[in-house]
Amino acid sequence: MAHYRAYLLDQYRHVISVANLQCADEQDARERAQQLVDVNDIELWQLDRRIAVFEAAANRTSQTAAHGTPQRPTDK
Repeated sequence: MAHYRAYLLDQYRHVISVANLQCADEQDARERAQQLVDVNDIELWQLDRRIAVFEAAANRTSQTAAHGTPQRPTDK
């Protein structure tokens, strides 16, 4: 079993808390970290290597709006 850490991030990308994960492999760690995503983003790390970032759906929506991404026009 390998040791991984899943960091729960606030809106400013600061660590709120950490979950220590013992997983069979990196794929297992990714799946478990993905399950932790709720309203905050999760970063998955093994030692000093960032493996993945899992973004909360609410954060993706607000980031899109903040960056001024054009919306598709609606038919009326």
